[in-house]
Amino acid sequence: MALTASARRRLARATRELLAAEFPRLFRASGADKPPLKVGVAADILAAMPEIGALRLALALEDYTQGPTYLRNLAEGAPRLDLNGAPCGLVTRAQAEHAASRMKRFARRTARPEGEPAPPAETRPAVEAAP
Repeated sequence: MALTASARRRLARATRELLAAEFPRLFRASGADKPPLKVGVAADILAAMPEIGALRLALALEDYTQGPTYLRNLAEGAPRLDLNGAPCGLVTRAQAEHAASRMKRFARRTARPEGEPAPPAETRPAVEAAP
């Protein structure tokens, strides 16, 4: 059975909370400044926490790395961090350019016509722990 978009978001958020609790030097709360992740960090996480499972982890990492608070930190030469928060590689020029391109698309998608008020802040329902 395929997950609905809402179920995918809930699962991603719940998994992100687990990752932040287990690896606080690497994973930050929603809206917080997020450092670039080590290339291949998914394999490290699955080795440390196999109970998360590949699907849950993929959803969480996609959610974590697709927003502006992550993308804006992908500057050329910025250190990538491992699970312990230690430097482990650098962001390449190509990766930085890709992130900048995604940020431009994000800005276009979220731009409002001048004078249009911001939408009301949504209240998120409590996220239940995923199985």
